[in-house]
Amino acid sequence: MQELIESLEDFTWENYKDISDALVSFNDYEVENEMLRQASIYSYYYGLMSMAKRRMNEGALNVTHFASDLRKSTKAESGVKLTAKDLDDIVMSNATYSALQNSADDAVFKYEMLKGLVRALEQKKDMLQQVSANKREETKLYK
Repeated sequence: MQELIESLEDFTWENYKDISDALVSFNDYEVENEMLRQASIYSYYYGLMSMAKRRMNEGALNVTHFASDLRKSTKAESGVKLTAKDLDDIVMSNATYSALQNSADDAVFKYEMLKGLVRALEQKKDMLQQVSANKREETKLYK
């Protein structure tokens, strides 16, 4: 589990392309071995994606709670009646809110990248199955 957490921390846009290329490539002569490893690799990246989704949801919840608390405290401290627009302006201009929102946006970005990798692995499975079927049919031609 700790390894998954560390992998999620190390996963960035800078290494996305390299990881993506490595995940979807396969040697035409090693189709059987690739098919045997596919489920394990898929499971690993699906786990990473699930962790990223959890962080994404936590980030969104943190943003919502902070904005709500800031609105409440501002209303309570204000001597004048504030409109919803006034409260939105106060929230949007708050540095802590901006930092929390940026963190939540980063979590969404990481989740979406991992979701893309999981989808690529699903496509790889389909390709491996097709290549394997083609090889079986090709073998029948020479019998």
